[in-house]
Amino acid sequence: MKYFLQYFLGAPGRWFIQSTHTFFATLQFTFCVLQRGLHYQHKHPKHKVIKQVTTAQIIFSGIDALFPTLFILSLLISFSVTAQLILFLQNIATEKEVISLLTQFIALQLSPTITAIVLIARSGSAITVDLGNMSINHEIKGLRLLGVDPLIYLAYPRLIGLAISQMTLAVYFSVLTMLLGVLFAGLLGSPSNFKYFFILIDAISITELWLFLIKNAICGIAIAAYACYFGLQVKNSVTEVPQATQQAIVKSLMAIFFINAIFALF
Repeated sequence: MKYFLQYFLGAPGRWFIQSTHTFFATLQFTFCVLQRGLHYQHKHPKHKVIKQVTTAQIIFSGIDALFPTLFILSLLISFSVTAQLILFLQNIATEKEVISLLTQFIALQLSPTITAIVLIARSGSAITVDLGNMSINHEIKGLRLLGVDPLIYLAYPRLIGLAISQMTLAVYFSVLTMLLGVLFAGLLGSPSNFKYFFILIDAISITELWLFLIKNAICGIAIAAYACYFGLQVKNSVTEVPQATQQAIVKSLMAIFFINAIFALF
């Protein structure tokens, strides 16, 4: 019983120490990848391989996720959340207060979080599985023997690709959710609710827009960093791949909520 209590009470501490170690290891990995990738691009500006891999990652993570995944989600959330909030809030707040609450909650907080979760499920898990299988099949070792840095060729394009994808998808999802929400509010309630279309134009300031883009870029980099880090940690057995994928997904989700909490202070 004594040893059970010691193990049970010590579990949170062990989890915190392990999570902290993983965070700083991934942070060091991220800076190393970005430093090597930027140095390589500066040294070889006409080299097209990195650009091609980055473009392929943007197509897979960004463009392929637009329809139907994010489009259907934006329809559902705009109908079930945005429109219902407009119909409820307009009875107790002014027009500008309604739009201010919607932009802060729906556009700046909820939409980027949902976009990041979709990106983790689609791209983060795929990257971890891909790199994990490459490690098991000794493909990464083969790249090193050929003089190719895996961090530059495999990790760097994924970090840049997911950062760009997260920014563009978040903007697309936020705008679509707000516009469709106003449309549904006008159809379900009074046609006078269409006036919110014109109020939306001045709802977000330039500072909020920049913070929004920076936050989503960091979220995209964090998702790719955890996916690449855990994928490259796979060494010997194929059973390590699902374990690494699970860890990458969980850590990415925690990072997303942590980043959102930090930016919510500004």
